[in-house]
Amino acid sequence: MDIYPRADYGSLGRYLPDHSPIAFDLSDNRNLWGAHPAALEVLASAGSRTASEYPDSYAERFAASAAARLGVDAKEVTTGPGGTGMLDAIMRAVAPTEMRYLDPGWPPASMLAVANGHRPVPVEWSEGIDDPVGFAGGGPCIVFLANPANPTGETVTDDWIRALLAHTERVGSVLIIDEAYGEYSRDSDDTAPIAMALGSERALCVKTLSKAYGLAGLRIGYAVASEALALEVDKARGPFMVSSTSTEAAAAAIASDSPWLAETVARSCANRERVSRSLRARGYDVAPSAANFVFVRVPEADLDEVARKLERSGVRARPFRSRSPTGTGLRATVGPWEVMQRLLDAFDLVASDRSSRPQDERLRGG
Repeated sequence: MDIYPRADYGSLGRYLPDHSPIAFDLSDNRNLWGAHPAALEVLASAGSRTASEYPDSYAERFAASAAARLGVDAKEVTTGPGGTGMLDAIMRAVAPTEMRYLDPGWPPASMLAVANGHRPVPVEWSEGIDDPVGFAGGGPCIVFLANPANPTGETVTDDWIRALLAHTERVGSVLIIDEAYGEYSRDSDDTAPIAMALGSERALCVKTLSKAYGLAGLRIGYAVASEALALEVDKARGPFMVSSTSTEAAAAAIASDSPWLAETVARSCANRERVSRSLRARGYDVAPSAANFVFVRVPEADLDEVARKLERSGVRARPFRSRSPTGTGLRATVGPWEVMQRLLDAFDLVASDRSSRPQDERLRGG
C-alpha cells in the first residue's frame, strides 16, 4: 500500500480566497473598525522577549483571562490558532465519523472534516431547521452548528439548540456550537451556549477574537467545554500553537473594560440593518443576518457576473454556492457607512446595467 499521498485527501484543495488589492474588500468579515485598543497597546510594546522565548504551551494566560471574563474555570477553556484551529483540534480529537452541518455552510469546516478523517454530510438549511433531530442523524457523529450561520447570518433559537443537544447526547454524538459571530447576535451577558456546553460532556462552544475583537491576524480562538472534553481537545491540538504576542494581546483585549467592543458591535449591527433595508428597498433578496455581514441572494446563473461587476466598481463580496437557491449569493462585510454606501452604489450599477436588458430580470426580486 502506498502511504503517500493520502488517498482520502484527493478531494481536498487549498482554501485561497481572493485577497488581491481592491478599494473595498468586504469578503472576509474582519472588523472594519480596526483592532481592539487593548491588544494594540500590547503589540506596540512587545519586545524581543515575545520573539525569542517559547509561548505558553496552551495559551494559558489567555485561557485564564477568557475564563475570568466568562465566569468559568480556566480548565474549561481550550485555546487554539483562531476558530479554524479550534475546529481542527476538535475534529482531530474525535474518531473518524460523519460531520453533519447545515447547508449552506462555511467551506473550511468541510475541509477540516476531511483532513481529520470525517465524512461531511450537508443537510439543507430548511430541512434541518424543521427537524433538529433529523439534522443530527441517528448515530454517533460530529454535529457542527454555526450560529449565526456563515454565509447567511441566520440564527436558530436556544430552545432549538437544546433539542439538538439532547438528541446528540442520546446517540453519543459531539456537538460543536460555533459562535464566531456571537457578539453580533447576543447581548454581552447572554451566555446560553456556554452554559449548554458546560452542562454536557459532549458539547463545545467555539469563540474567536478574529471578528468582533478585530484580531484576525493574530490567530487566536477558544472553546468552552467540560474539563474532560477540553483536555481531550488540548491533547489533539498539541503545544505551542499560539504565539506569545497573540496570547498577551488577546488576554488584554478580552479582559479589557474598554467600551470599544460594545461600540463597534453596535455600529456594525446598526449598519447591517440599515444596509439590509436599503438593499431590500432596491428589490434585492437579503437574508435576515445577525452577524457582521449581509448575504444577498443571487441566482446561480448570475453569481459570477454580479461578483465581477461589483469588483469593477471597486467592491469585493464573497460568492457562495449551495444546493439550495436560498444559500447561493454574495456575502459582504458590514463596516462604516461610507463603505456601505459604496456597496449600495455598486449594486445600483449592477441593477442599472441589467435593467437595460428587460428580457432578463432574474437578479432582483423576492
